[in-house]
Amino acid sequence: PIPAILADTSSVTVMRPGTTPDLANELYTVTMTGTDVDCVYNNTTQIVRASMDIAFRATRAPTDAAATYSVPYFVVVHEGARIYAKRPYTLRFTFAPGAATATIKQSQDDTRIRIENGKLPWNYQLLAGFQMTPAQIAYNSKKSRYLP
Repeated sequence: PIPAILADTSSVTVMRPGTTPDLANELYTVTMTGTDVDCVYNNTTQIVRASMDIAFRATRAPTDAAATYSVPYFVVVHEGARIYAKRPYTLRFTFAPGAATATIKQSQDDTRIRIENGKLPWNYQLLAGFQMTPAQIAYNSKKSRYLP
């Protein structure tokens, strides 16, 4: 399968509790920065066993305190418009004291895909993105690099 990141959900910003969505109220932002897939195809069973590595970069305003956060994300197995599976995951990460950035790599092992007759493993895609609230989606669209 081909790894990819869903552009509209590639970054999520979390606001300080009890505040309105605004640049001044951002607690941290996490961005998916890259993906890689390793897979093994069994010709007899027509099953691909894949593992997907996802790289993340978290940023926050400089502060002396360490902090640990977690954000939900997903990986979808699809081919064209057909979705075969959506799996939820949680990214847990820590900012060191005084650090404004954290770099994280997380692996999702043993995704199994049964290859349909006439298809090839690269006809399928592993697509990753953050699971976001409607408010987070709206905030992303306001600060997005894409035009509406």
